[in-house]
Amino acid sequence: MSGAPSLLARLRAVNWQRLNYVLIPSARSRKPVAHPLGEPSSRVARRLLSSYRAFTREGRWLFMAALVTGAFAVDVTNTQVYLLFSVLLSVMLASLIVGPSLRLPERSLRVHAPSRVFVGAEASFVVECARTAPGPSTTLLRVEGPFLPYFGRWITRPPPMADVGFGATSSAILKARFSERGDLTLGRFRVSALVPFGLASGPPLESAPVRLRVVPRPANVLRLGMALATRHQPGGIALASKTGESMDLRGVRPYRTGDRIRDLSARTWARTGKPAVREYQEEYFTRVGVILDCVAPKKRAARNEDAFEAAVSLTAGVVAHLGRGDALVDLLVTGGEIHALTLGRSLGFLEQALDHLAVAEIAASVDRARLLTLLTPYLSRLSAVVMVVDGWDEARAAFLQAIEKSGVRVHCIAVGDPVVAGTPGKTVSVASILAGQGLVL
Repeated sequence: MSGAPSLLARLRAVNWQRLNYVLIPSARSRKPVAHPLGEPSSRVARRLLSSYRAFTREGRWLFMAALVTGAFAVDVTNTQVYLLFSVLLSVMLASLIVGPSLRLPERSLRVHAPSRVFVGAEASFVVECARTAPGPSTTLLRVEGPFLPYFGRWITRPPPMADVGFGATSSAILKARFSERGDLTLGRFRVSALVPFGLASGPPLESAPVRLRVVPRPANVLRLGMALATRHQPGGIALASKTGESMDLRGVRPYRTGDRIRDLSARTWARTGKPAVREYQEEYFTRVGVILDCVAPKKRAARNEDAFEAAVSLTAGVVAHLGRGDALVDLLVTGGEIHALTLGRSLGFLEQALDHLAVAEIAASVDRARLLTLLTPYLSRLSAVVMVVDGWDEARAAFLQAIEKSGVRVHCIAVGDPVVAGTPGKTVSVASILAGQGLVL
């Protein structure tokens, strides 16, 4: 009896919905995932697939009802159910016969989709169908979205939209929600004309494939409990906003409307007879590297996946918090790979880091000696490193000590339930990150 609870826990941990998509590749791949189903190579399979797509949702339900009715209509001597079966079958066949004649020539189809969407947030797709030449109009148009991966689902399906005349555009909005990160290339959106009774539709007008990145939602990081010291950056950084204390003279230029009076160069003005101002550039910056160091355990479980997703969200939150301050996020390390960034101080965008984190995968193992060799050229200009881990061991301790020997301070944050033992920093629970609580690290 003692093994029964553990067996039930294992069964609950299985993502049964994912088993329906065993032939579909994972979303978090380095390359965009193409439309999973594609087009079958067999002619018979293509005919069957086109017939299935020709039916609307109501038509498919009616087809199932016709099959059930046909089972009871076998006994034609004692029942007259076969009459109902004949009527249903006739309506279905008539809809299929009329459908191919309802083509949509001289029309263009365009889909407006967001380039990025947070995990769990609604993604809206606006489908626009425009008539490019005059011609006969149909009554209603059916809008159908592509097949989604196992972690995505349609939450709204638009009603049929009315066909419009030449020069006008009709539109519909489809909304979907994705529960996992990934770099996706969705399938094609389809618009087709409905036959009478709305049981089937004509040949569809298809859009181009739609690219979409599902990025992690940054954790709510309120404050980092570490002192961020500045470090000399010879030559400064072009186009960075000036917020530091040490400013070096870069040169003198002619006065422009809006320049500060305090920057006027009296000597240059007296020598040339024209007003001039001094230009300064900041030579000291706070540059930070963020490292996501998570290793997959030998026995993979659902809570381990939750801990990794929480670590990814926390990493995004740390980058977002640093980007709002005076520091520059110079590096992002995920899975042993280094991504050179320059975020913060009016430089770069948070979306650059989120794009990398969208496809971050938990590593089977990390060669920290090789990673340290790759990091060495960057350590001379870094002021600090924020390290997000899911555990602590001797290899991580040696890696941290090697970075600190180069003069870079390391702030370690561990993610796990229960508390990760031995971590020389802050420990955050998975539940607090996923719940969106304010974190002081």
